[in-house]
Amino acid sequence: MITLDQIKELVPQRIFARGKDYYESDAVSELSEDEPGEWTATVEGTEEYAVEVSIEEDEITSWYCDCPYDGEMCKHVVATLLAIRDHEKKRKNTFSLKHIEAEDAIVLEEAKKPADACQAPISTQQLLSLADSQELSRFICDYASKHSDFKTALFNHLLAKELPAKSQEKDYKAAVEKAFTDSRRKSSRYPYRYANDWERDWDMVFSQLDTLLKKASLFLDMGQVDNVIAIVLQTLRSIGEYYDDELVYNDDWYVSDYCEQAGDLLTKVAKHPATTQVQKIEVLRELKQIALLPAYRDYDIYGADKLMMQINLLAQPADKALELIDNLLEERKNAYDLHQVVFQKVELLQKQHEEEKAADTIRQYLYLPEIRKTEVNRLVGCCQYDEALRLLDEGIAMDEKEGKPGLVTEWRKRKLEIYETTHRTSEIIDTCRLLFISCRGRMEYYDKLKKTVPQTQWKDFLYAMMKEARFGNDFSFGKNDEAEIYVKEKDYERLYRLLLSVKYNQLQALMNYSHHLKDTHSELLIPLYTSLLNDYAEMNMGRKHYELVAQALSCIQELNGGRKAVQWLVSEYRIKYKRRPAMMEILDNQFNKVK
Repeated sequence: MITLDQIKELVPQRIFARGKDYYESDAVSELSEDEPGEWTATVEGTEEYAVEVSIEEDEITSWYCDCPYDGEMCKHVVATLLAIRDHEKKRKNTFSLKHIEAEDAIVLEEAKKPADACQAPISTQQLLSLADSQELSRFICDYASKHSDFKTALFNHLLAKELPAKSQEKDYKAAVEKAFTDSRRKSSRYPYRYANDWERDWDMVFSQLDTLLKKASLFLDMGQVDNVIAIVLQTLRSIGEYYDDELVYNDDWYVSDYCEQAGDLLTKVAKHPATTQVQKIEVLRELKQIALLPAYRDYDIYGADKLMMQINLLAQPADKALELIDNLLEERKNAYDLHQVVFQKVELLQKQHEEEKAADTIRQYLYLPEIRKTEVNRLVGCCQYDEALRLLDEGIAMDEKEGKPGLVTEWRKRKLEIYETTHRTSEIIDTCRLLFISCRGRMEYYDKLKKTVPQTQWKDFLYAMMKEARFGNDFSFGKNDEAEIYVKEKDYERLYRLLLSVKYNQLQALMNYSHHLKDTHSELLIPLYTSLLNDYAEMNMGRKHYELVAQALSCIQELNGGRKAVQWLVSEYRIKYKRRPAMMEILDNQFNKVK
């Protein structure tokens, strides 16, 4: 179990740093212990996220956040845990201070007295050597909060130089770009073969981005929105332009985390009172270009479109925001993610209480599977089953015409769910039959049909349906649907004929299913086994193949009269393959009684 004081060990360094930034910027609000050890909080990020944490005796037992992050623990949970940790420390300290005895107070007063003049002076360097970086950082934060002159000096030393009289003199776009361009290094993979083979030092890039984004956060607090906009927009642009496959397959670098941090800051900029309308429109214009970069379109590393829509709503009145969305719908009419823009338009119309226009938009884009699926779900949720079925039938007709069998199957499965909900027996049978014939996973529909079709009609119905289905004749991957049905129906003659007809991996097919035919077809199976096994042993060498021979011999032994056949085969193999020591060893171990 991880305790509150071990949070840093639980998550990657960058997630912890982001969570710490969130906590220190007062993004955690409504922190509440609803029951002993059960905490809830709201964390402000791109949106407001709800966080829940359970703690037992200082050990973190579970956590939840409704943000889209799919890792182990997100930055919002980290921020909440830091808030809980400090809340608990303050509570303990308050309790302890109330119980200090008078003699302890005297000791404290004594400690406050100036040091003896005769005592050897201690240098500042010596004092600093006694503290680690975290302890020193906490002291500086506490001291600066109580001493404005120290805070001013700290500001002048660390940040004032970043803010010349004309902030335009400091080109933060260039600073972000420089973090990427200066990080190229000679490839460690091919240092000698290719003179011009370079790779990017991503650790160096992200280290510099950490610093620049922290500055952007400080600039926002001071109302320096120009600098914030320059940093975050160029961060998103440079990540999009320089993103490469090395980042796709490396879990140590959380690129989307930097995009999200930049997006959070940009959203706050759009809400900031110091941001002008001109700045908002310029941000929107650049975001529109950034969202088209392949990294955001093809790799889906960050929802640049979603961010653009958020800024769109914050920067423009509803009619202008809709105009931008309509332009995007036209520009991306052939894009794979067009449905996301459609959803944005529908959501905006609904917020404007334009329900009829929202419904018209949905009807206009029903040809997109995601829109049709959402509308079907809405209708089912309203118990409008017939209208939902009508939409599904439209989808089936359209996708059959366009040759999209996967979607046809998906729509039929959804129809089956509705029929089962509304107890429409004949429709359940018809739909299960079509799914059995056309898609994988037939056994699920076989089971449903066997429970639904009248038993007097079952055999005729089943075999007529099976004639329409295309079964695989390959037994390489274990179970075979056709064979499984014959086993369930105890139709051993059809099972035997199927095993005779197998073209590929017939020996494996016999090993999988011959035990079902022990009492009915042993006499016919033993010579078939013997022929196949002799051919296999002749053509294949190696321990793996010898082990399969031994397994097949074990299967023959299970048949009626099989022991005698195995005894004869093993004797033959001892003579014929005596120069295969691995085979002899395996036969001796498994059939040591057969001499």
